[in-house]
Amino acid sequence: MSSHDAFRTLAPRALRDPDELRGRLNAVRTESAVRPLNDWVEKLRGQLDDGEAVPWFDPACGGVDARSLFLLEAPGQKSIGAEADLRRTGSGIISIDNDDPTAQYCWTLRAEAGLPYRASVHWNVVPWYLGTADRIAAPGRTEIQRAAPFLHEVITMLPALEVVVPMGRKAQAGWAAYQERYAPKVHTLPTWHPSPRVFASRSTARQEILQTLQEAARLLGTA
Repeated sequence: MSSHDAFRTLAPRALRDPDELRGRLNAVRTESAVRPLNDWVEKLRGQLDDGEAVPWFDPACGGVDARSLFLLEAPGQKSIGAEADLRRTGSGIISIDNDDPTAQYCWTLRAEAGLPYRASVHWNVVPWYLGTADRIAAPGRTEIQRAAPFLHEVITMLPALEVVVPMGRKAQAGWAAYQERYAPKVHTLPTWHPSPRVFASRSTARQEILQTLQEAARLLGTA
């Protein structure tokens, strides 16, 4: 059994378990499906200014074999590891198994839609953390434009990509700008950001996200 086969969780927030997190972190550069992506992350980290943090791709996801890409806006504090030198640190991995409400919503909705994590990869339009130790910041037009070439580098490493789901207005704006420039031949399924704040302010958000994920599952034949 490969390490990829070992990373199957039966409930959300699996990375609150230190042993599970340790296993994922040990596999970020050895699991074949994500090694090229995380080699790229390591290279990107070396190109960025001090204080900018880029989390790893999750060894449990589809990696370079992914047929769907879920795009959010920028990493949150729960996906930034201790090396970022923030007072509040998280797993260091972008994962639906992270110990936070947004990841939990992603985990639950994917399960309901019949969309296997292995069929996809989760990433951000802006790959580096934008906030401070105390407060997260949303990306603006400048950050989105700066990040566009890096998103393109990720897309070129996903040869099986068929479906892109930009989640939230910032991610949708970033993906729209990317589409205009690079014209990728994929299905685009925009939807809400899966955060508690969105769910609290929009009563239909959860159902609309679920319907989007069900459509992604239909397109991929996983439902």
